[in-house]
Amino acid sequence: MKVNGTICLCFFLLLTACSDKPEPFSERDRIAVRFSLSGIQAEVSTRADGDGTSPLAEGTTLRILAFKDSKYINEGTYEANNDGSLTEVNTLLLPQGTYDFYALTPSSVAVDKTNNPCTVSVNHGVDYASSTEATTATVTENNSSVTLAALTRRCTKLNFAILPKDGSGITSLTIIEISLSNMTDAPLKGELSKALPIETTRKTTITLGGEVFTATTEKPLDYSASTIVLPRKAGTFDFKMKASIESPEWTGEKVYSAPLPADIAFLPGCQYTFTVKMKGGKDELVLSVQQWGNNSLDAGDMGDYYTTTLTVESGWKENPWTDTDGLGGTANK
Repeated sequence: MKVNGTICLCFFLLLTACSDKPEPFSERDRIAVRFSLSGIQAEVSTRADGDGTSPLAEGTTLRILAFKDSKYINEGTYEANNDGSLTEVNTLLLPQGTYDFYALTPSSVAVDKTNNPCTVSVNHGVDYASSTEATTATVTENNSSVTLAALTRRCTKLNFAILPKDGSGITSLTIIEISLSNMTDAPLKGELSKALPIETTRKTTITLGGEVFTATTEKPLDYSASTIVLPRKAGTFDFKMKASIESPEWTGEKVYSAPLPADIAFLPGCQYTFTVKMKGGKDELVLSVQQWGNNSLDAGDMGDYYTTTLTVESGWKENPWTDTDGLGGTANK
């Protein structure tokens, strides 16, 4: 009996010791932090302190991380609503105190919290944005609302438009695929609140299959598509389009291929539009760049709005770019 009693007593003391072990913070001490979207804008960075902004679209997922003394504490996930409010998916709970808050979107972006500072891992096809700086705020039971700092887009948008012109003779057009070579290799890793590094290898080919292109109702031969890519440092790359065409001059599949100049980079927060103007016998490839979500741009030496044009014929390979402005083409404002 003494042995059994001793075992029971030891077991009781063990349970007591375990129950008294301190937790990071107890359930009763946790405060549900409320976040405001007033001032959380998907802001496009420019060379100067441009003011081109666009609000988070409805349904955009948001991940908010809290740090204290540069150490990760906890996080929550949210979804943006049309009226600017946030729907809580997983509420961020914290004990009273002062914290640094960082936000990123979408919430699915991988974050390595074992690093200090935290790092993210981003792939092509992701409209990734993150805080430009920490939002430092004190959370109390009487004041648990935090207005977050602005977000900056870290990736690049590419648009494609295929436009057979009247008089081209084209009666049927099907886009099989469009591809760009020598794109940034993925995933791209960087610090949570900083731009993604672009001093990396470029051996990836981005391909858009014909199924992602949509035709307009008014002009069923006009096609368009968009995708998001990782930013890319300047360097040579090739544009290639494969299409099925019916016209008096040609019926069957045709490949259009053009090398692009080495001084073109894909800047974060900008959108680049490749427009193929099919004129029949003399086609044009037009590359334009704009601020994402705005009609003006001040990025590097490109000016307020920049368009470079390559006029090509017979598969495009025989016609080099005319570099009249140092940008790899003719600049038109």
